[in-house]
Amino acid sequence: MEWFRISYHSIGVVIVFLILLVEATFLIFKKDKTYPTYWLAGVFIGFSVMLFGYAIAYSVYEPIGAYHRYFTVFVLFGNASFSGFAYHFPRNIHPRESKIAIPLAFILAIGGYLHFIYNTIAMEKFYNFEAHFYSFDFGAQTAIVILFLFLWPLSVLIRKTLAFSEYDGKFKKWLYKSEKSTIGYKILHYISRFIVGWIKFLFPKGRDAQYIKTFALVILLLIVTAVTNVLNKGGLLSYNYYAIYYSNSTLIICFVMLMAYLNSSGEPTTFMAKLVGISLVTVMLVLGYVTNITLNLSETDYDNQRMAQINANKEYILEHDFSHLPKNISYIIRKSKDADLFDRKMQLLYAKRDSKLTEESLQVGEYKYIKLLIKETYDKLAKKNKELSPEELNNLTIQKFRTSRKYQNLNNDLRQFGKRNYRDAGNHYTNFDLDAGDYRYEIGFDYNIYREHVHKNAKPLFYLAFIATILILLLFPKFFQSSLVKPLNNLLGGVYKVNQGDLEVKVPIKVNDEIGFLSNSFNSMVESIKEARKELQNYANTLEEKVKERTKEVEEKMEEVQTLKVQQDGDYFLTSLLTKPLFINANKSENVKTEFLIRQKKTFEFRKRHAELGGDVCITGNLKLGTPDYYKQYTMAMNGDAMGKSMQGAGGALVMGVVMNSIMARSASNKKVLNVSPEQWMREAYHECNAVFKSFNGTMVLSATVVLIDDTSGEMFYWNAEHPFTILYRDGKASFIENDLQLRKLGLDSEFEFKVNKFQLVSGDLILFGSDGKDDIDLTPNESYRSINEDENLILHLVEETEASLEKIEGMLKAKGNIPDDLSIMKVSFQPVIPVTNINKGTFEPTVKEEVTEELDAIEIKDEPRSIVEETTTPISNSNWELLNSYEAAVTTYQEGRLLESLEILKDAYRKDNSNLKLNKLLGLISFKVKDYKTSYEVLKNYLSHEPENEELIYYYSIAAKRNEYMQDALSAAKSLLKLNPLNINNLINLADLNRLIGDNFSAKIYADKVLEIDSNNKFAKRLLEILDLPKEKIT
Repeated sequence: MEWFRISYHSIGVVIVFLILLVEATFLIFKKDKTYPTYWLAGVFIGFSVMLFGYAIAYSVYEPIGAYHRYFTVFVLFGNASFSGFAYHFPRNIHPRESKIAIPLAFILAIGGYLHFIYNTIAMEKFYNFEAHFYSFDFGAQTAIVILFLFLWPLSVLIRKTLAFSEYDGKFKKWLYKSEKSTIGYKILHYISRFIVGWIKFLFPKGRDAQYIKTFALVILLLIVTAVTNVLNKGGLLSYNYYAIYYSNSTLIICFVMLMAYLNSSGEPTTFMAKLVGISLVTVMLVLGYVTNITLNLSETDYDNQRMAQINANKEYILEHDFSHLPKNISYIIRKSKDADLFDRKMQLLYAKRDSKLTEESLQVGEYKYIKLLIKETYDKLAKKNKELSPEELNNLTIQKFRTSRKYQNLNNDLRQFGKRNYRDAGNHYTNFDLDAGDYRYEIGFDYNIYREHVHKNAKPLFYLAFIATILILLLFPKFFQSSLVKPLNNLLGGVYKVNQGDLEVKVPIKVNDEIGFLSNSFNSMVESIKEARKELQNYANTLEEKVKERTKEVEEKMEEVQTLKVQQDGDYFLTSLLTKPLFINANKSENVKTEFLIRQKKTFEFRKRHAELGGDVCITGNLKLGTPDYYKQYTMAMNGDAMGKSMQGAGGALVMGVVMNSIMARSASNKKVLNVSPEQWMREAYHECNAVFKSFNGTMVLSATVVLIDDTSGEMFYWNAEHPFTILYRDGKASFIENDLQLRKLGLDSEFEFKVNKFQLVSGDLILFGSDGKDDIDLTPNESYRSINEDENLILHLVEETEASLEKIEGMLKAKGNIPDDLSIMKVSFQPVIPVTNINKGTFEPTVKEEVTEELDAIEIKDEPRSIVEETTTPISNSNWELLNSYEAAVTTYQEGRLLESLEILKDAYRKDNSNLKLNKLLGLISFKVKDYKTSYEVLKNYLSHEPENEELIYYYSIAAKRNEYMQDALSAAKSLLKLNPLNINNLINLADLNRLIGDNFSAKIYADKVLEIDSNNKFAKRLLEILDLPKEKIT
């Protein structure tokens, strides 16, 4: 069979063909196949047929070998099957799209295949010396279809990777787009989607996503293989390296595809299949590597033999004495030493008689070679330069080709002495150049000699690949079966029997390897279980007697415990009797109402009397501070939580109850009036309590909040010694009035300087404070682990939901979970009445501000005031994204009615940047609305320093300054507004009230009269004039 000649590249593709054929056969005959398995089998079949075509091409040295392309182009159907696999693995999430895309892929594959056959069935064949096979000069259009059929499943796999992958990173908040989003937000949204898409593809989360990405990378690697083909055609990569890379990479890629699919599909498979597959691929890769080295050495040996013949006959060749030449020299040509690829003037000096080589056949061969070489460049230039004649176009093509890398490589090869080149001159020849001064001699040999030389050395390796494949498929399973699979099955069988209760099983051990060690350990474990079961049975037989013995011992101990418990409960009961009269609600004020709830954690029964004991304490009472002729009434409320449980905590509560009641008794007994300020009384009370607890040297400490409220004005004085923050409930909203720690517990040294804090209550305000039992809720009482509430705002939500009802708060806390500590809550409500004073009696009844001031100060921002609406439609600059986000979040929470949350967002933004006028305006208005006049005053003052003519905000600033008792600032602002708008009625009433408050009744009447001139029925102006006409002693 002279036509069968194994080439340098035959064995590599045969090895890959055999393995792909094995993989395709495995998938076809695999049991319990799923839908993606059929598609993957189609991929392997398409690739197998393609590689079979290459095996034919490299091994058949006849023109008919060109028809191997009909097999290689069959890869179109493998790629089309890849589309089906991409859609259905692991499951189809694009059912509609797949019903169109998969059939379309096969239509393209069939069309591309028929198009190729139609155009090549009668086409002239040429021999590719670089690849050593016959082929057609056609295939660019088919390559485009193949590339498309690669790219489409790649796009499907990338989309599915993104769909199956999870993401929970810092860009997540930008992934959701709203219709109200600003342009800046939308830009961030699209940028984030782009970044997250890359993150999800490069670092997919989720098992399915990771395997889908693996197949996407497989296609990318296959496309890289196609790129190496382009590099080879461009002269940047030799064909030998390309062929080696192509065969080995295809082998590895397809095996990785199979293993990844078997591991991810969930289909039943065997350990044996994986072991044999890995063994086969490993052996074939090594064999391929050895083959490449061997055949490379074989080609080098051929070159050395030919050059040895040339050098041995060099003298005859140079003297043109051809009668002594060896018979295998087919021709000798002389050419210029500087001749290049396109300028190869030559003289045929010698031609073997039976070679049929002539000057004409040389010229024809040269023409065909150059035409084929420059065809691609010629076609490209012909499309761009249609006006050129064929001769001009041919010259331009040669000129263009001379600048290419491929030309440089080929020209360098031609000019190297001793390097094997090829020539087609009717027959095929190999040739080597001989240096002869100004000339070079080309000595040619029959190409068949070269192919026979390679075939002779490659044939054993070719058969070895077949034999190795068969042996591995037949012998390796038997070896693994006896040495690995069978011992494992024996071990698994033993495990199964033990699970069924059979402890007589013993796993046989044939070899003391790792599995033998496991089997021996298993047998030892079964023996241990058997012995333990015997001992357990022995215990069961004597259980009744042992239970009686243990029961008698337990009963004796229980009697002792009960005796001790009765004694302990007596101590508890005595302590509870001592604390009960100390924890009293002694407040009698009409304006300030107090109520409290105490639920001590420790409950017990003593002589059929139920009681409770703990460390929480609540006390209230009333004080009169001032002089006997001029004093004010105050209400004191105190809540504390002593350190420790049960008796220890009760001891601390008892001490605090005694000390606090003693202070109240000294301060308020017998209608006593203390001539001290509220701050001084609070300071002395703190120091006295702290001194008592410090005397215990740290063994007894207590956290507490003590408040003192002016019954008339609602001004509250308080200190908080490391107690939970105090809650303000105002207008249906709950918030903390403290932000950070101010004092350490009573009985501990404090790094903080003691000070009495102030807070202004308004009509209807509620103040709540209590122990940490209301916060430390066990949210999972029925679980084996404790999950303590960490949301400090939980109590705020409960206060709002229950409208500050103590009983309902307790009920909702119990509904949330278990209360593991003592619970106590103090509620103080301020509800002022119209003042009635009687100076003659020397006492003050409860007093409040006059109706005019109260009504003026109660002015609130409407639900949607003009200024806020403007803010929402005119966003702040996008230059500061963090500020923009804060602003939008504040507007959203405000519109949803969560005013206090909106206020906190704006405060935080203001602390970071107080220069943004739009944000400052919104903060000033909302803080005014929630009656945070201190913040409103500071922020509006800052705003007006930049925008001094905003009438609306000047008015609010004046009211806020008045509420903070900054009368001069309030008056100055009101007067500046008067200059801007003399007819502003609200401002005129404010001016009248401000003048009344500072004692300038004359000016107050003038402003009130101006109001009546504008609006004769204005009730505020009339009320002001009534107040101003009262005797001085009637006004407070």
